[in-house]
Amino acid sequence: MPKQLKKARERNYLHNIEIMLTKVKMPLPDMMAAVLAMDESVLDVDQVENLIKFCPTKEEMELLKGYTGDKENLGKCEQYFLELMKVPRVESKLRVFSFKIQFLSQVTEFKKSLKAVNSACEEVRKSVKLKIMKKILFFG
Repeated sequence: MPKQLKKARERNYLHNIEIMLTKVKMPLPDMMAAVLAMDESVLDVDQVENLIKFCPTKEEMELLKGYTGDKENLGKCEQYFLELMKVPRVESKLRVFSFKIQFLSQVTEFKKSLKAVNSACEEVRKSVKLKIMKKILFFG
């Protein structure tokens, strides 16, 4: 990939992270505390999905691991990556958090679908027309 295209793609990626962070509207340490606590009252599923989407790559983590300077000198994206790196297995935890948030609504949807199937089965069992058809087929 040409260097200019790669740099443009990186700038776009970093810009998207900054947009996502401004939508969250909370300090990074508070956001990470909510992730660790899996606090659904602080972060919604869309925010958690965005955190997953913008997890740092191994290369980005390696670059930041060696940073010893003042964190205030870093950009917002780099500070975000450093906060994420404080959480062991952060991407896995975020995926579990996302699942936890969505679980009850998925169960509710599943119950509605199951209720519809059970209702349809009951209609088939009680159908007079099908019982007549069964007798006709039985006697040939």
